[in-house]
Amino acid sequence: MVVYDPSAANKRARQEAEPTTTSPSSSSSAGAASSSSEPPPVVLDVKPINAIPPPPPPRLPRARLPPPLAAAEREAPPCLRSHFLHWLGLRDDVPVHFIADKILTDTDLNPHQNRFRIPRDGVIHPLLPLLTPTEITQANLLNDPPPPRPPRAKKPSNGAAVADAEGNGGPSGKKVKKPKAKGKVHGGLRVKLVDLMAGAKELLMSRWHSSRGTVVKGEGYLDFIRRCSFRKKDAVEIWAFVQRRVRLFGSDLCGDSLLHVLVVKRDQLPQQCRCCPAPTPAVMNPSTNSLVMA
Repeated sequence: MVVYDPSAANKRARQEAEPTTTSPSSSSSAGAASSSSEPPPVVLDVKPINAIPPPPPPRLPRARLPPPLAAAEREAPPCLRSHFLHWLGLRDDVPVHFIADKILTDTDLNPHQNRFRIPRDGVIHPLLPLLTPTEITQANLLNDPPPPRPPRAKKPSNGAAVADAEGNGGPSGKKVKKPKAKGKVHGGLRVKLVDLMAGAKELLMSRWHSSRGTVVKGEGYLDFIRRCSFRKKDAVEIWAFVQRRVRLFGSDLCGDSLLHVLVVKRDQLPQQCRCCPAPTPAVMNPSTNSLVMA
């Protein structure tokens, strides 16, 4: 049996109503907490549009030279087949092959070098198929030579040691003169270096072991290259052709020829040769006072 107490019931009702009601102090504290959690305002550093410099103009691609023509698109000088091959004593239908492009350097015209260098790519791909195994061996093109070894330090001989000990002198006090080293004899394949105006000159083609470069050299090279009117940095094309023996019904229609290496300037178009007919000079007609062909 429970005795009802009105004062206890009112107190209980007030305790249950306290969480749902908020006081002014609690609302002010909540507002302060919410205001403290918000980030501070951001101040933007904005400039007028007129004050901003315009962006730089886009860079245009650098002009490039057109790529060189492929070997199949090259055309040999027109006078080569019309009459220059006949002047060389060859058939008019001899195949003419493009070898390589080249920029003449000082070493090609220097009298101390005395040789014309053929680019390596032109030797490996277009030139080798034109030669027989014997000709490849003579030109030293059979095997790719190994890279040159670095020179070894030479040990002084007993005579040199004695000479250094005596003040660079021999037993009698005189200076010992060393013999001059002789250059290696390379030999080579007999070829003809051809120019449309200078003609042809028989020289030797070989590959050097030291630089692994294929060169055309020999006695008379410098005099011939001067007649070709070549200058340093001239752009030239290298062509090659060779005539092989043709037999018909047991008889030779034509024999083998030497390999011909033709060097042509690219800026001299149309090409002319020493066999081209000279242009007819124009003369003045006194009656009409005009130029006419003689």
